[in-house]
Amino acid sequence: MPNLKYLRPKTIDEALEQLASGVALGGGTTLTPRRFQLETVVDLQDLGLSDLEESGGKVTVGAACTLQQIVEAEGILSAELAQACRREAAWNLRNMATIAGAVLSCDGRSPLVCALLAVGAKALLVPGEETLALDDLLDRRPLDPEVLVTAFHWKTKASLRYEQVGRTPADRPIVAAAIGRPDGSAYRVILAGHGSRPRRVHQAEKALGAGDPAGAGKAAAAAYANAGDALASAGYRSHVAGVLVRRLGAEGIA
Repeated sequence: MPNLKYLRPKTIDEALEQLASGVALGGGTTLTPRRFQLETVVDLQDLGLSDLEESGGKVTVGAACTLQQIVEAEGILSAELAQACRREAAWNLRNMATIAGAVLSCDGRSPLVCALLAVGAKALLVPGEETLALDDLLDRRPLDPEVLVTAFHWKTKASLRYEQVGRTPADRPIVAAAIGRPDGSAYRVILAGHGSRPRRVHQAEKALGAGDPAGAGKAAAAAYANAGDALASAGYRSHVAGVLVRRLGAEGIA
């Protein structure tokens, strides 16, 4: 095993400088499987990025906030979002894994990212204090080494409904659907369970906006028409995606 260089910056500027030659370390859950390939890690736990608060009409979750903090944030976050986070990982991992690590390493089966996309979450990046929609952040992965996500935020009034089908009730989804209304009006429809990231279904959003949950279900089914892999056939995923979106759309969102 090679010698691993460990750095622990005290400021954001120091962290950005060290990240030019090292890998960010939050909870360590995504780095551990490839620890033998790493040369330098930059521990971010002294940067004050673990706060979770609601202020000024928005929820702000620091990049180093653990998944368990999200699950336990009653009164600040919706029960639906907490439930999606609970499905992301088991209790032991939730106490270590951070929201930034979960987002930046996610695949298409991530319940948490599915829910965050539905509420219109945005990321704050440094340097430059750049605000980036989560959709765009996922497409930019992997981030440049000198770029750091410091927080995620979304509107407090954002509504969310989430449902999934998995091998067991606590498993990560074979198919999941989330419907959100970030500003109380426009819909966001997200599917998870396949591919490199959860997927937004614009045609389903248009159908819900027109009061047509059946049409939204058809659009969701079409979006997963080719979503087959070793876990499930495309036909199965397509059918379940349609059912979930139609059901959530018919139930409505407050």
